[in-house]
Amino acid sequence: MTANDDNATGTVEHGSMADAELLNTEVLLAKPKRVVREDLRMPDGQVIDWYFMDTPASVMVVPITDDNELVFVRQYRHNLKTHCLELPAGAVSAGEDPVDAALRELEEETGYRLVDGEGLLSLGRFYSLPSETNKYTYFFFARVTKHHEPVLDNEIERYFDMSVLTVPVAEAFKRVGTDIDGMETVGALMLARQRIAVD
Repeated sequence: MTANDDNATGTVEHGSMADAELLNTEVLLAKPKRVVREDLRMPDGQVIDWYFMDTPASVMVVPITDDNELVFVRQYRHNLKTHCLELPAGAVSAGEDPVDAALRELEEETGYRLVDGEGLLSLGRFYSLPSETNKYTYFFFARVTKHHEPVLDNEIERYFDMSVLTVPVAEAFKRVGTDIDGMETVGALMLARQRIAVD
């Protein structure tokens, strides 16, 4: 192996972060988002600190109506200082089954439930922003019908200026990259694409 090969892989001369020794873990912020700093001794002896969000798993649902419309939630995201159009989603509570969490979030945020006789279809589990957090998201596809108005929690969602919007499937895919620009929502749409009629 040449010196250039060494630099290209970054593993021979300095070792891999996978082989680092964990020296210390400090919780910088416990709630509502858990922020962690870890001290790591790398294989070459250098000590670095590493920051990440230690976040519970989440769920996201791609809900479609009998009219071939997707159900979105429009809400204000303070860190972006703008409203975002997203699919219904939320955290999985401790000990909660992801399917139960998905059904709960769907109904709370949108007022929609599964069509009678239908179940959630799993689209898989994927990491969300692996460079910044250990969170992963369970994605589901659901055929839904409206039952009632959304019931938002009284803790924080009441400040999100949340509203429900149904968008024809073809239009929703055309809006990817404009007002549908969150990667979790975009990813969920791509995962569900083969199961819905886009045209």
